[in-house]
Amino acid sequence: MSSAQPLQVWIDHVFDHPVSDPPWHEAVDPEAASTGTEEWPEPPETVVGYIAEAFERSGTLLSRFSDEQLDQGFWYLFYPDPRGFMETLLDERVPLASRRRAVRSFVPLFEQVMAERCSSHLSHLDEKGAKPLNGACYMWFDEMLDRFNPERLIHAQLETDLVDTLHAILAIPQDACRESALHGIGHWVREYPQLVDMVDQFLPHTPGLRPELIAYAESARDGKVL
Repeated sequence: MSSAQPLQVWIDHVFDHPVSDPPWHEAVDPEAASTGTEEWPEPPETVVGYIAEAFERSGTLLSRFSDEQLDQGFWYLFYPDPRGFMETLLDERVPLASRRRAVRSFVPLFEQVMAERCSSHLSHLDEKGAKPLNGACYMWFDEMLDRFNPERLIHAQLETDLVDTLHAILAIPQDACRESALHGIGHWVREYPQLVDMVDQFLPHTPGLRPELIAYAESARDGKVL
């Protein structure tokens, strides 16, 4: 059996579902939810590897899913029960190197998927014109940082990787990606003052920014985001 097959099974489990409201993983009917509530049978270290590889090659591996399916799947990754897939990035049983790779894989995910599929809509303004993935893009670091709060980041390397990831995504020339990074910066700037310098470097060195995005960057710099 090829090494790609187990990864594909996991990707299909996360993304290959009809889009529904409520989504399949929140189904309240026990019989309807029977395929979505059991514990994932593989160990956390394996899941962390799946996350990293799926995101690193997301432009290819996730290309067959619709925007709506990807949106539903990304929210599922952050869903706390029963698996909490993204929680595996904090699991001390998983080698630190594997978890650092997974955090760094957010950058290619944003480059290959979010930048390509999101509109330039700014979600904090509730403007018209959003595409299905804009919401997940905007809330990515809000959801992530709810878990990766400073009290739980035992390893300084993970903190460094998250800061570097925010920096890299802020540099992507696509407004939804920039807004997502600024959203994360706004939530963490009080704990990590170096993020102020990141915004101060971003604003004067990024020509052509929309006034609305400049205003949001200034709010993020002061930690004033919701």
